[in-house]
Amino acid sequence: MAELAARRRVLLAEIESQRIEVAEIAEQWRAPLLLLDSGLSAVRFVHNHPGWLAGSALALLIWRRHGLVGLAREGWRSLRRYPAGISLGLKYLSWVLRFRGEARESLNR
Repeated sequence: MAELAARRRVLLAEIESQRIEVAEIAEQWRAPLLLLDSGLSAVRFVHNHPGWLAGSALALLIWRRHGLVGLAREGWRSLRRYPAGISLGLKYLSWVLRFRGEARESLNR
């Protein structure tokens, strides 16, 4: 019995030292993992709210191009020069609307 009790004390001491070692390693990884988690949260936000990104880009364009009139003028010129941009935008819009409809249907099932 005495040998078992001694062996138990040795194992408990070893377990305690391993816990301390794991805690030290975890503390070293804490800051990088928090930064990674913040980045993933930002990516998820942009993925789930593309309108916010587009609205922000539009706001920057309006501010940079001397207001809404400048934006409209430049946009009209771009659309006349690049009509493929319109069809690309409409394809993307229809894809997003169809995808959201499918996602809603799968949630309702």
